[in-house]
Amino acid sequence: MPRIKKTTAGATAPPAIKQPTANQMREWYEKNKNRLERYEDAQNAITSLRDIQKSTRYTTVSNYSKEDVKTYIKNISSNEKNLRSLSRYLYYRSEIYYRLCKYYANQIDLSIRNIIPPYVLTEDNDVEATLQKYQETITVVDALGLNYEFRKAASVTMREDVFYGVAYYTEGEGMFILPIDADYAKIAGLFPDGSFAAAMDMTYFRSHQELLEYWGEPFQSMWNTYQSTNERYQIIPEEYNVCIKFRNEDWETVVPVLTPIFINLINLLDMTDYQAVQEAASIYKMIWLEMKTMGDEEPDNWAVNPDIMIKYFDRMLEDALPPYISAAIVPGELHEISFPDDSSSDVTKVEKATKEILNTAGGAQILNLNSASNSTSFQFGVLADSMFSISTLIPQVQAIVNRLLSHWLTDPCKVKFFDVSIYQKNDFRKAIMESCQNGLPNKILLNNLNGVSEIDTLAMNFLEEDCLQLSSRLHPFNTSYTQSGDGKSGGQEKDQSELSDEGLRTKDQNKNAK
Repeated sequence: MPRIKKTTAGATAPPAIKQPTANQMREWYEKNKNRLERYEDAQNAITSLRDIQKSTRYTTVSNYSKEDVKTYIKNISSNEKNLRSLSRYLYYRSEIYYRLCKYYANQIDLSIRNIIPPYVLTEDNDVEATLQKYQETITVVDALGLNYEFRKAASVTMREDVFYGVAYYTEGEGMFILPIDADYAKIAGLFPDGSFAAAMDMTYFRSHQELLEYWGEPFQSMWNTYQSTNERYQIIPEEYNVCIKFRNEDWETVVPVLTPIFINLINLLDMTDYQAVQEAASIYKMIWLEMKTMGDEEPDNWAVNPDIMIKYFDRMLEDALPPYISAAIVPGELHEISFPDDSSSDVTKVEKATKEILNTAGGAQILNLNSASNSTSFQFGVLADSMFSISTLIPQVQAIVNRLLSHWLTDPCKVKFFDVSIYQKNDFRKAIMESCQNGLPNKILLNNLNGVSEIDTLAMNFLEEDCLQLSSRLHPFNTSYTQSGDGKSGGQEKDQSELSDEGLRTKDQNKNAK
């Protein structure tokens, strides 16, 4: 894989005449994302999986067959775009597929991190300079909205295998990552930090000149280079480049991560649509009014005057019949036809098919709770699901964030994200708490796990200790981590009998007796 040479930030071209801020790009994208992400193309590519109004039991009548899907899967390299379109369609058409993609994508939690300042063991490390670098880094990181932006990117990665994006950063506003249409992007190689380098096809702007003007840099510089060199694919500069690939061991083959379950998902949609038709049909009835004759050989010798009968019939249609009952006049007695609901067995089939899809998709224990036989199997099932997603996503996100920070700040601190998912967070917090009790420097990390960022932790500590001096005015809270030894870990020394349930009850009884 080619290595992409590192460039100096801002050296690719002169700045754009008008560069939108991160918030302006975010607002613009929300208004235009349906057109940009081209989900309508996915809808057009897949007209319908079945015509539920004309189909008989489990018979598919459509312009898009399961055989097409099988062909795509057998010839992956030549059907990258078709598989991506199908994946987008299922993402919005199938609730199970959507939840699977979001389940794996949302495993990442970028608040589980350490921000580590530059440090050289063999040199005198300047305290003021270190504090300055740390202040700058935590201020920027706090404003980036990492979980929000990268979980969106991770969802696309799960759906399409690769996410291509351009990061806009504005001081005081934070970051917005603009997704790039995968049909006009590809991986060109690696940056020196090991992260993927995305390139964009500049022919995209032949029909989107207005976007080129509004998006500003780096697109305008890339377009100018394309105009002068005629090289369609231009590498997005590393100070903007965001590219994540789930199957990171193979950067040339791009296949939606959950492609193997596409056939099962289509079968499930087929069964669900049929069940909906059955349930709707079960409320319908048709009645007819039989026009009796006198029984002789005269065909039009009616027992009741047809004009009178038709008047009563019309009155019945207008005032008596609900919308889901049809009626007709025929020679004979009044009868009815019902459409009984025999779809109870179909419910079982749908449930079974759903369970099989979840199991095939790598476990998805949280979405399929009944599949776990005990708490231990459930716990390790969730762990396996977590490692499936975060083991490939976290290292790439870490490289991207540190690369972007290196262009936005001078000599920033390093951000270290831990390979810990949201479902492992509580156990990890307990381990970090024990480390803190043993004197290890993890206090800021511990509060990150409580949902408080680095800068907020330091700010509140400054307010409480330096400004309000609460430690000297208020007694510390007693916790299970309060120690009765020499107190070297910082805990308040207490008589252990006072901290037990029995000790507290005895204390209350003595107080009441007085």
